[in-house]
Amino acid sequence: MSTKRLVAGMLPLVALIHAQTTLAADETVIVTASRFEQPINNIIAPVSIVTKDEIEAMQANSVVEVLKQLPGVQISSNGGYGQQATVYVRGSKNVLVLLNGVRIGSATLGNVNFGQLPLTGIERIEFIRGSRAAVYGADATAGVINIITEHRALTTTGTASVTRGSDKYSQLAASFASPAGESSWLKMAANYEKSDGFDVATFGKNDDDGFRNKDLLVELGSELNDNWQLITNAYYHRGDVEYDNQWGPGDESEDTLTSLSGKLEYRDNTAISTITLAQNSDTSKTKGKVEGSSITTKRSFVSWHSSHEISRGYFIGGGLEYVKEDVGDSELISGSAKQRYEVTSRDNKAGYITLSRQSKSTQLEASLRHDDNEQYGHKTTWQLGGGWKLTDFSRLTANVGTGFRVPTFNDLYWPGYSNPTLKPEKTIDTEIALEGVGLSANWRLAIFKNEITDRISCQGGGCSNDRVDITGIEFTNQFDTGNFYHDVTLEYIDPEDRDRKRQAARIAKKTAKWNISYEFEKLRLSTSYLYQGQRYDYSSGEPYEMPSYSLVDISAVYAVSDSLSVSGRVANVFNKKYEIAKDYKTQDRSYFATLSYQF
Repeated sequence: MSTKRLVAGMLPLVALIHAQTTLAADETVIVTASRFEQPINNIIAPVSIVTKDEIEAMQANSVVEVLKQLPGVQISSNGGYGQQATVYVRGSKNVLVLLNGVRIGSATLGNVNFGQLPLTGIERIEFIRGSRAAVYGADATAGVINIITEHRALTTTGTASVTRGSDKYSQLAASFASPAGESSWLKMAANYEKSDGFDVATFGKNDDDGFRNKDLLVELGSELNDNWQLITNAYYHRGDVEYDNQWGPGDESEDTLTSLSGKLEYRDNTAISTITLAQNSDTSKTKGKVEGSSITTKRSFVSWHSSHEISRGYFIGGGLEYVKEDVGDSELISGSAKQRYEVTSRDNKAGYITLSRQSKSTQLEASLRHDDNEQYGHKTTWQLGGGWKLTDFSRLTANVGTGFRVPTFNDLYWPGYSNPTLKPEKTIDTEIALEGVGLSANWRLAIFKNEITDRISCQGGGCSNDRVDITGIEFTNQFDTGNFYHDVTLEYIDPEDRDRKRQAARIAKKTAKWNISYEFEKLRLSTSYLYQGQRYDYSSGEPYEMPSYSLVDISAVYAVSDSLSVSGRVANVFNKKYEIAKDYKTQDRSYFATLSYQF
């Protein structure tokens, strides 16, 4: 690994740290916020970017470990590494997850198993907080996570690493990227990891619950001429996870995710136009001593998007998309009976438009989207945002937008658990923020509210619609003190279940995060601190209190040479006992060591 400086923090909205003292233009460009390329300083919504180098600096083992360090994120997990994990953003789990801009995840569960997403091959993660439903449609009511693996290889590069850790954890990972002719390139990444794990549940058989993951990623791209570019991506994941079943003996889940996509892009001085076709399949099979269900989601995706600079500082973007979800190959086990979903497929057609005005002192945007869902009919969502420069060192921003989420196939049709009369969720999300830079610091203070009507709630043995209001305040600050870099997040939210007059499930009101990194010559040291306030779990029907806790992780990377590095990490340094889901244990203190080679 090179000895160049790799900060362990995340690039925030204005991303002006180290040596910058005004709201000057930043060259960082992202695509996730509005689906077209924008300098990060022109984006009104709160956004974090995590680069490949920053992931290496964290010494993280999973996407979940990266996300939990970001502002607004809370994690709920049924155990440790490899187990099912849910990501909440500002108190809501309605987060859209994209792989290179293409929606992934289960149409039956309504979320993504983040254990299926290895860090190997990831170039960066773009994370938007707040509703983006007027751009992306259903599920993007709390935020968008775009995992980007695409990389235009100009020279031949590669990495290989081996990791060993606690609970007999081991990982082999490798990636390779190279030009393939004068105008083409090839990228490949592979990952194999396994662990004996630990006994994740307080009930059932007293045995270790391990996992084994295999992953392969291939990208082939070509510049057809000065204006046209074609990129194809293929991704395969196979995961075998042991877990404890509350309704029987220990079982094993076999999870498979495949994704194929192709993107044809036209680009000139004022316009970008892209056609994307994708097909992905997400299958989860329950195996072991008890015969279980086999759940498969097949999703087809076609989209056209175009953006144009119609005059200096004025932009228009828009597109059309079609998504079809099919669960017809699924087989449900209820008692001894085999069943299928009452409805096995549905599609969604949509069109959207975005208008944007960018100047040195003002940023304005407006988005409008119309969806035609086969099951739930027509839905229109909108978004308005503005940013106003107050001084050379500060800016005021405001965002308001609507969103919706349709019930999943499980919500509607799972035997003995579902409710076919469920309505789609409706949301309105509002945020006002003040942000600034100065004295080697970059800070942001935001007040937000997310009103959720007809929230789909499945707890205590059934599903129903209820109402939740989530209000909160969020403060982030990135600053230097000498050779130390600090990334601080303080957050207070009030997730009120209005119908039941109680705190919403598995969401803490208070959160504090402090990530510190220090570099001296060839050595880089990092420490992360996480405080999570009290939470409640209602899975048994009655409130179950989970006390607050604090966690500390430390890591170190030493560059033996420009190509070779050794690193180590200790997670949960003080061996804290804590809960984030009722009846499930969490990881004790654990150790990891990695040897990496880069060429």
